[in-house]
Amino acid sequence: MSPGRPRLSVGDRILVGFAGRIGPVLLRLLGASWRATEIHFERADRVHELGRPVVFAFWHGVLLPLEYICRGRNIQVLSSWHRDGEISARLMTALGYGVVRGSSTRGSARGLLRMLARAVEGFDLAVTPDGPTGPAGSVKRGVFYLAEKSGGALVPVGVGAARAKRLSSWDGFMVPLPFSRVAVVYGEPLEWDESLPFEEKATLLEAALGRLNREAAEAVAR
Repeated sequence: MSPGRPRLSVGDRILVGFAGRIGPVLLRLLGASWRATEIHFERADRVHELGRPVVFAFWHGVLLPLEYICRGRNIQVLSSWHRDGEISARLMTALGYGVVRGSSTRGSARGLLRMLARAVEGFDLAVTPDGPTGPAGSVKRGVFYLAEKSGGALVPVGVGAARAKRLSSWDGFMVPLPFSRVAVVYGEPLEWDESLPFEEKATLLEAALGRLNREAAEAVAR
């Protein structure tokens, strides 16, 4: 067993196996019905043209539509070792993401260092700064560490859906309904001197994510 990896019960292993097989199929079917659009992806492309990786940042609650829309791009994601993390890792792998294992509570340092190594190799990263357990909309330090130490650019991402179900989870997890319009809006890269206090960086990122989520909501309401 890998260091920091908890032992799953027999029931959890069965659930992980089942969900890992059926989850990607269900998401592909659901996502194929969406009328999805990506807005201002050229902002990320400009970073790539400079030979730098992108660290995409978005709230945990909008993860599901992004999993489908950004599939097949070999973006690297961090997934925890617990049951839900195992399910997520299998889903993301099936959709063409690279999965790094770790979490904010178990194996966090190892996970961040592995993610950093992937960015240094030139891969893009995807990070939920309020994940995996919240509080919702509250930025944690790891996203800034990855952007600053990798030489990458932090690109905030907003998501909106014309019709969606919000689950009663800590993050208000968004599930766009079949045939809904879905918009993903990419922001301008956020750059600052590393000496800027964490609180000020967090305020800037939170404001950018709020603005982009509003832009995405307006885009699908037209």
